[in-house]
Amino acid sequence: MTKVNREESFEERFKATHGMTIAEWNAKLEEKFKAEIGITPDEWVINRYRSLTPVEILKEYGVISEADVTLVKDLQRIGLNDGVINVLLEYVTIVNGLGFVHSLVLELGKNWLEKDIVTIEKAVDYMREEQRRYKESAES
Repeated sequence: MTKVNREESFEERFKATHGMTIAEWNAKLEEKFKAEIGITPDEWVINRYRSLTPVEILKEYGVISEADVTLVKDLQRIGLNDGVINVLLEYVTIVNGLGFVHSLVLELGKNWLEKDIVTIEKAVDYMREEQRRYKESAES
């Protein structure tokens, strides 16, 4: 069993174990993905959000209720398009994991509109940035 040096950062331990940085590792995975699938992981994600309806996204996570369908309609009513709603629903699912609090998700949707998050690309970037901030705050 390898002894872990707690004074080294995770990045340093990763490089010692794998012979490359995390960024290099991720770049290799992206190259492999593109070679196998024909598009980048980001293109795949964006295509997925474009091609599925919010109800289909919700079904991927299990049974959906009438309240969930109402939530989607409310998000559409305030002006979000289906692709952005898809990103929002997955964002809430990943962060919360407990289901949807209708009023909270609707407020998040309004907040995204105020921040001009009206495209799938902007929504994905925002979701990633929020996850990065959360991870950094949890580590400190």
